Amino acid sequence: MATAAAPCILVVEDGQSEREALVRVLKLEGYRVVAAGSPERAIEFINEPVDLVVSDLRLGKQSAIDLLKRWQHDRAQTPFILMTAYGDVDSAVTAMKLGAEDFLTKPVEPRQLLGLINMSLKKRRSTSASPVDAPRGGRPIFDKIIGNSRVMADVCDQAWRAAQTDSTVLILGESGTGKELFAEAIQANSPRADGPFVLVNMAAIPETLVESELFGHVKGAFTSASQNRVGRFEAAHNGTIFIDEIGDFPLSLQAKLLRVLENHTVTPVGSNHERTVDVRVVAATSRNLHRMMTAGQFREDLFYRLNVVTIHLPALRDRKDDIPSLVHLFLHEFTTSVGRQPISVSPELMQTLESLDWPGNVRQLRNCLESMIVMARGDTLTPADLPANVYAKARLGDAEFADVGGATIDSLKRAAMLRALEHFHGNRTRAAEYLGISVRTLQRKLKEWNLNVAGEQEPSDAQR
Repeated sequence: MATAAAPCILVVEDGQSEREALVRVLKLEGYRVVAAGSPERAIEFINEPVDLVVSDLRLGKQSAIDLLKRWQHDRAQTPFILMTAYGDVDSAVTAMKLGAEDFLTKPVEPRQLLGLINMSLKKRRSTSASPVDAPRGGRPIFDKIIGNSRVMADVCDQAWRAAQTDSTVLILGESGTGKELFAEAIQANSPRADGPFVLVNMAAIPETLVESELFGHVKGAFTSASQNRVGRFEAAHNGTIFIDEIGDFPLSLQAKLLRVLENHTVTPVGSNHERTVDVRVVAATSRNLHRMMTAGQFREDLFYRLNVVTIHLPALRDRKDDIPSLVHLFLHEFTTSVGRQPISVSPELMQTLESLDWPGNVRQLRNCLESMIVMARGDTLTPADLPANVYAKARLGDAEFADVGGATIDSLKRAAMLRALEHFHGNRTRAAEYLGISVRTLQRKLKEWNLNVAGEQEPSDAQR
């Protein structure tokens, strides 16, 4: 029998017999139930204490999509479950991207529906005290990941769904796109949230120490092994291990990593005894693993073992709408940490920040803002406060090279070097840093073109 504390479910179904049948099933399970036959009637319950919505996707000639959008706007924490005919599955997937909890195809099996409702309500209770980002459909613990663009909403949705399973996840993206943040969010949203989260950065571990670092070693296994050591996999038991820069994993040890992923056992260096580990693996890289496989630098079988669920993180240049949100976050973060009064950003500076490509992605933007705040003289940041290399990039933008009809690659390189040298008053080190080349390369090209530091052509031997 229902009690006053029982969860309340709103059923939205335009067919009277189907609506009444759903209401009976839910009431028999002890739920409080309210019902609506149209989106307009359902909206009337939006300020009522409804804990979950079950709605047909097709409501007469209307769709439940607009109802979902309204519910997400006003009640993002309330799970929204859709029922749909087989032919509308694509629309249901679209609805899930907009924040729907899940969908069931008709005819709905009552036990399946009740199981989904029970799981959704448990998830809602367990995260009710956690920060919720409404634009991402109420997905919890993604508050560190800033961005309301559609591409970021899709990526967060993929990460949240991956988190609900124990599948291995491979996160791909350029350096500075936030791969570690997503790995942490996957762990925090997973059933392993209370377990350890162990980070391993392969680029920072010497090749000779990788095996011991990951799988551990026993005393006497090698000269400096004065005691037993627990490896990172064992340390992550019942939790998640995040292997960053998996593309740098030594080829000679990839077979051993593959065995761990397949058998869930590790063998410490110097030991003959396997140890069972219960670990969820999340790996990430900024390298092209397909190209590495073709070159024989990465095992295909290991790639396919890691590539169960793949999440591609967008570069910052592909989500420039998120730059203002990131800027304001970093401004607040840095001014608070250094005890400064709030600092604002001029419209001109914001426009400049949004126009740049940010090859270092969010990390580069963050470092840029930190530098500006530390060096700021006033309470408003302007383009003049940009670090020298970023300022040069803004001034020497693509617009300066818009008219390149008939130009050769060599002449464009020469023009870029001359402009960089001019901007940095002949300073070859800063010009090379801006151009992304070594000073030696810059000097070699200047000599090849018979140019001095200021960009004036030096007389050739024949002219002397």
